[in-house]
Amino acid sequence: MSAVSQIFVFVIIAYVWFAWLVWRRRGHIQQMHGMVSAMAVGMLIGLIAGMLFGLAFQGSLSRSTLWGMSAGAVAGFFVGLPLSALTVIEGTLSGLMAGMMGAMLGEMITLEQAEPLLFFLVMLYTACLLLMERWQLLEQKKAEPSATLLVLRHPVVGALLLLAVFVWFQAMSFAPSESDERSAEPMHHEQRQK
Repeated sequence: MSAVSQIFVFVIIAYVWFAWLVWRRRGHIQQMHGMVSAMAVGMLIGLIAGMLFGLAFQGSLSRSTLWGMSAGAVAGFFVGLPLSALTVIEGTLSGLMAGMMGAMLGEMITLEQAEPLLFFLVMLYTACLLLMERWQLLEQKKAEPSATLLVLRHPVVGALLLLAVFVWFQAMSFAPSESDERSAEPMHHEQRQK
């Protein structure tokens, strides 16, 4: 699986987990905290997805912008949906804006140049989701979590998860495959002859 596909899968799995937590705790989350959560998730997913679509569809800014804006808006919308209309607006619009910025950034740089920026964004996304999950847990004072969930919420487990994401990201290869390089060679050769 390519590095871009791996990042998409990770972002989607982490998003589904966080959206499920928001849905489950919707009665205990204050409106301002919900708006910040929807905005942060919509913005980070919009930036990451927009950049990945910009890298995947280089040369077609309108398509990558549309896909990036859609991904960010949908992410912010569904995190904000269980909370309030204001939270939906906050999450959706921040996702739209971030999707545009991510797509423009993805169009301007190559995959090799994007590696450190993608690494930073994926680590920031993971850290933000973990912090917002702990924040929501502190707000939810009535419900007592099970022993299994308490173990998963230990700070050491969060640090180990960040370390695992770091190691996983370092193991990915962002270099273009040989087939991509071969398919690009005739195009450069044709341009030189003209």
